Amino acid sequence: MDNEAPALSIARLRSVWDAEVGPSARRALAAAACAGLFVAAHVARLGFPLARGLAGAGVALLVAAIAARAIVVRRRRGDARRTVRDVIGRTDAALAAATLRALALVDRAAVDDRVGSPALAGLHLRRLLGRASQPRIVTRAQQAAARWATAGLALGALSLAAAAFEPARVVEGLDVLAARGGEAPVELPWIEDVEMTATPPEYLHESAEVLLPFAPTMQPRGTVITVRGRPIREGRALVLTDGDAEVPFVDDGAGGVVARWTLGDSTTLQAAARFGRVRIRQADAQRVVSIADDAPRVTLEGAPRTVKLLEEPSIPLRYTVTDDHGLREVVLVLRAGAKEERRVLSRPAGDARVDRGGYELRARDPFFRRTYVPVEARIEARDNDPIEGPKWGRSEAIVIVPPQVGEPEARRYVALARARDALTDLLADRIGQQPPGAPGAAAHAAHEAEVQAAAVAEVEKALAAEYGGLRVRGRAASLARGQLARLDEALAAERKSTTRAAHQRLLDETEGVLLAFDAGLRGLGYRDARAVAQRLADVADEAALAAELLESGGREDGEGRLTAAVTVLDGGGAELRKLGELGRDLGEIVANDLRRIARARGARDWMHAELAARDLAARLRRPEPSFGGGRGGVESGAPRGPEPGDASRADESVAQGERDLEELAHDHAAETSAVAEELARASSPEDIAALREEAKRHAEAIREAVRRLPQPGAAPGSAESAAAAGREQAEAMAGALEQGRPEDAVQSGKGAMRSLGEAKRLGAQSGGFFPEERAGREAAAAEQVLAGELAWAEEALRRLRQAAAERAREGLERSSRREGALADRARELRERGERGDARMPEEMLERLDEAEQAMRDAQRALAEGDGERGNERQREAQRLLEMSRGEDLGQEGDAEPEGERDMARKADIPDKDEHKGPEEFRRRVLEGLGGTSEPRLKEAVKRYAEGLLR
Repeated sequence: MDNEAPALSIARLRSVWDAEVGPSARRALAAAACAGLFVAAHVARLGFPLARGLAGAGVALLVAAIAARAIVVRRRRGDARRTVRDVIGRTDAALAAATLRALALVDRAAVDDRVGSPALAGLHLRRLLGRASQPRIVTRAQQAAARWATAGLALGALSLAAAAFEPARVVEGLDVLAARGGEAPVELPWIEDVEMTATPPEYLHESAEVLLPFAPTMQPRGTVITVRGRPIREGRALVLTDGDAEVPFVDDGAGGVVARWTLGDSTTLQAAARFGRVRIRQADAQRVVSIADDAPRVTLEGAPRTVKLLEEPSIPLRYTVTDDHGLREVVLVLRAGAKEERRVLSRPAGDARVDRGGYELRARDPFFRRTYVPVEARIEARDNDPIEGPKWGRSEAIVIVPPQVGEPEARRYVALARARDALTDLLADRIGQQPPGAPGAAAHAAHEAEVQAAAVAEVEKALAAEYGGLRVRGRAASLARGQLARLDEALAAERKSTTRAAHQRLLDETEGVLLAFDAGLRGLGYRDARAVAQRLADVADEAALAAELLESGGREDGEGRLTAAVTVLDGGGAELRKLGELGRDLGEIVANDLRRIARARGARDWMHAELAARDLAARLRRPEPSFGGGRGGVESGAPRGPEPGDASRADESVAQGERDLEELAHDHAAETSAVAEELARASSPEDIAALREEAKRHAEAIREAVRRLPQPGAAPGSAESAAAAGREQAEAMAGALEQGRPEDAVQSGKGAMRSLGEAKRLGAQSGGFFPEERAGREAAAAEQVLAGELAWAEEALRRLRQAAAERAREGLERSSRREGALADRARELRERGERGDARMPEEMLERLDEAEQAMRDAQRALAEGDGERGNERQREAQRLLEMSRGEDLGQEGDAEPEGERDMARKADIPDKDEHKGPEEFRRRVLEGLGGTSEPRLKEAVKRYAEGLLR
């Protein structure tokens, strides 16, 4: 018998055993696997790395154990000896041992004949296998199956309990366990009944918008997206997330949850549950496209372009600024190299989205005077974005090319020199003319008028022109126009009598005019040369600093700065040489020192280049002639003195006239203030107190009269608006009366009468429209009452002034005498300005004459004790004196360099007991600030001024 029969018998015994034990064992193992997986899910649900690691390890171990058991079971089925021990050994240990020995004998007999017959050994094995009791094996297998079933039941019950407590926890745990990068792979629902609203940022002044949940939307940046919903399962930490950031859902107090998301960049929002460091999202997604707040758009008319300042001395800048939400500030930005200046042009109110405006840049702008390189002018605007911070928008640039240093002054000097040449030609023509007899008188007069008109036209052209923002102003203009008036008078005199003597007088006057004009031109050239030299000294300092930088090793910055400074010095020196004798002298000094700098630069000798530049700067800061006439510059060390041998002292005469006029205006202003102070001291507190008691009744009557008038807020230009204005002014009048200020009360009363009259007129034209017609009718009624109260206030003010004038009569008489002396000074100044080299323009003479007449009127009024009228005429005279000085007096272009102006030749030095500078200053401040035209604010402003001066 072959050896396969015992193997089949053993396999049959294994099958009997497995048939009983296998199903129960598999069920128990399945229950164990479920229990292990559920436990791992609950542990992993915590979401922390340690918990997830432990859960993953447990699941891995469970899978490994099941796989290992399957391998072991499979190997045991193929092992006959193992089957004998596991199956027969559990029912009959002796039989199992005998069977194992028989198996060993069969194996030895098969390879060793000396052991015995293989057939006999096989027979012995079959007999032993035949002795195995199958019923006993089945019984034993059933017992083992029962144990497996019990274990499986227990594990199954445990798994069922874990799942039955809350099945979703298992799903969530497994989802968390499978998470990668903090995100679970399976999306789960978390909230339902979702509602969404979008609230734009407050600065947009827009209302909230209800959104369709989970439909794409576009919202401004900074919008708050509010998401409300009802949680599907309690106890979850719900969040609203875009995948990076998240905000928590909180209880809304009504059984739901709410989360608020502030929109930044475009994003997609999803609800999610947070488990430790793992997030499980909900499938629903809300796409929100962010609309950014754009920077303002700025348009500058004509930009970009390049402008030469000499050709366009006035550059208008017209701009339009728009923004999508609101503007905060519009500025003009001027940049020249590393320098920048910002000037606020506008601060739009109410978050205006459009702003238009203009600005005029003039050649005399201080920024241009401090720079010598092209200037970029731009308009920049700032918006009102509080979310990302204000953003600036800017326009294209207008590039402004400034002139060379001194070029405007040189052009002006050349133009005036041409005008002087025209006067020279006029004089030459008149020298060659002979006075004709009576038949040729008319032709001679016509010729004289024609040639003089041509010369005057040339002078007027020079006076009216603008030279890179520079004009003929101040002393030079006054002298020139005065001499033109002198010419006109001389020509008019010759026309009356065409005799030889008359012609000689015309010739003499023309010669005097030419000499005076030449003196004025030389004086202007002298002053301009000094001013230009001072500016070039700053450039020379820049060259010295650049050379010093090069000496210390800063080649990149130093070379460029030195080249720029030398270029400016070269051009400025050339212009300086055009400005008369002093200009030629200083211009040659600039050229010589530039050659020294060039030699040092060529040798890379930066120390001597610096020394040459500093020497030039020092020389230009003392811009005096180098030699001659006792006048010394740096070389001589002598101070500047008068120039000897001048053919005309016209420039000095005009300067003296200006100083005299300035002193007169100053002294008269002090006298005007003294009279006002005298009147203020003369006011009696007792009179004002008595007036205040009586004024209270009138104030109540005024308030009662305007009580029914409309309140402010009506449309401008309407009867209601005018009536409301009248009410406010009338109430201000009442307040001034109660406070004892009749002058302010009268002013407010007059304004109220005007407003009420306008309201009455508009109401009558309303065509029966009820609100307007009623406002006009009520204004007319109030006007009647107010007219009587205003008359009483004027009378009360007149009585107060009359009483004050009586008390101040002695002081007013002294002021009258001083005012007369000032009027005499004005007459003398006018008479001196009517003749010779000091001749003033006609307009200035007329104003001086009017000022004198006003002073005479003030003198008489003060002498009569009428202080108010006298002080009023004083103020008029002061206004005329200020106008006589001219708006050009002291303007840039004619001024001496700082510290070089001639001082007044006469000044009163007050005694120590008479010095009242601080008191005078305090009085002027209180009068200036306390004199507000708004009666309701006058006392508050006065208290503020007093607080400043304590």
